[in-house]
Amino acid sequence: MYIVAADGSGDYASIQAAVDAVPEGKRATIVVRAGEYRERVIVNRDRVRIVGEDRDRTVITYSACARDRDAEGKEKGTFLSFSMLITGHGVEIENLTVRNDAGDGRDAGQAVAVYAAGDRGVMRSCRLIAHQDTLFCGPVMPKVLREILPRTAGTAECVESVGDCPATRSRWYFENCFIQGDVDFIFGPYRCWFECCRLHMNARGGFYTAANTPGDQPFGFVFHDCRLTGECGPGQAYLGRPWRKYARTVFLKCEMDECVAPAGFSDWDAERTVTARYGEYASRGARADLTPRHPGEKRLTEAEGEGITAEKVLGGEDRWRPKERVPTWYLCGDSTMADYPASRAPMAGWGQALPALTEGAHVENCAVNGRSSKSFLDEMRLHCIELCLRRGDRLVVSFSHNDEKADPLRHTDPDTTFPACLDRYIDAARRAGAEPILATPVPRRYFAEGRLIPTHGAYPDAMRALAKRRGVRLADLERRAMRAFQALGEEGTKKVFCHVSAGDRNYPDGLRDDSHLQWRGAALVARLFLEALEDPGTAEETPDAGAGPAPGELIAREDDVMK
Repeated sequence: MYIVAADGSGDYASIQAAVDAVPEGKRATIVVRAGEYRERVIVNRDRVRIVGEDRDRTVITYSACARDRDAEGKEKGTFLSFSMLITGHGVEIENLTVRNDAGDGRDAGQAVAVYAAGDRGVMRSCRLIAHQDTLFCGPVMPKVLREILPRTAGTAECVESVGDCPATRSRWYFENCFIQGDVDFIFGPYRCWFECCRLHMNARGGFYTAANTPGDQPFGFVFHDCRLTGECGPGQAYLGRPWRKYARTVFLKCEMDECVAPAGFSDWDAERTVTARYGEYASRGARADLTPRHPGEKRLTEAEGEGITAEKVLGGEDRWRPKERVPTWYLCGDSTMADYPASRAPMAGWGQALPALTEGAHVENCAVNGRSSKSFLDEMRLHCIELCLRRGDRLVVSFSHNDEKADPLRHTDPDTTFPACLDRYIDAARRAGAEPILATPVPRRYFAEGRLIPTHGAYPDAMRALAKRRGVRLADLERRAMRAFQALGEEGTKKVFCHVSAGDRNYPDGLRDDSHLQWRGAALVARLFLEALEDPGTAEETPDAGAGPAPGELIAREDDVMK
């Protein structure tokens, strides 16, 4: 997880910097703290989820417009005026505002807030605000590719001209969004489903939509259970007009205020006219029962209207179902769980190995080096995770290594402040309908007379007692790993922990680390974690925790190596 905060308190101060930091091919979540981010954002990574802290107070804004001039003095045009361009596949944007504040289209021309170019895109509980051409759902063109260099177009569809766009494979799903503009402010050729959205017309009046659906594509824009409002006078807001002659737009069970024109749809010109590919079903509100509507539109029968579903519009060969969320496991912990870049290989956290072993769920590794249960909370990291948690998710919590340290910013007492901190993680998960899971810490490699000795003092027992008291599932990694490490022995565990010979590319002087794992060990511990979830009662008891060394040597080494 990457945290963006405009005041510099997060991992990054700009959203673009966080997007750029996501490794190619890696699924990631970016949480954006409340604030105004005056920047142009290009999301060219696949499977990135961007979540705002507060829909109205987390604002991305830019002021480009079609009448801006390029280096040769020519107007840039509509498609270079975006505030946010999304070219990645499977991108999800939630709970924030994207605005283009270039101003009224009569002065600025077109000014796009969101250019949605990728496939399987989702926007939930967002506000998209501009004037003319607020939201474009369509492929990228050569001039857009040149504009965003050195960034690439990701996996988005590319065409020479959107005017002659062939049938598209790309789809977008919008849910509970507020979309504001005036002239043609939702436009493009993609297949899009709008669920429970509010479309709000500016005082200028105009057209909610301008679809550009290819002729051999069965669906364009579908609005289901949406509300159409406006600041303009009565009858000054049209449902839409066809940007190209095969355009298709359908309103299903939508509420229409009196700002909506009695005719509903409007022709663009003599050649681009409303056809039966434009339609309504079960409209309601002040403008629902006015007739006649445009003679070219189709009033859908009950069978026709009920037969248009999100699954039919968006499904495709991959049977995409954006309403069916894949659960996410959020990992909270320290450096024994965290992800490591290639520059730190072979060092790896056990959370880094978990995605390859997990089916039917995403794993979001939020663990950070050097954090304790207390400092993780103090840095608002749990707060950011809580913004993302949904019913059916899991919150996995594993701390101790840094809680044991004397540093007042990290230290907790195993009898008092440690369980009190863990209580906050449990409460956060349960508020969201997610499952909290406690995992005892990974033991250090500390052998005495051939016997592996536990070094975490009273902290693991504190977690065990808390799990029992709160009715929380416990993955007892300490006991399971103690058993596995003891079986491997003092020499065998050197291949589990990060023992590296001199001359290694990343560790030229070599490394002897008895706290942190290498890939083999990370995979082993990740498997032990999954086994503990399936069968929590089979772990053997370990020796008395009091038999370990006094805090000092191993803990100091952890700080020297990485924290």
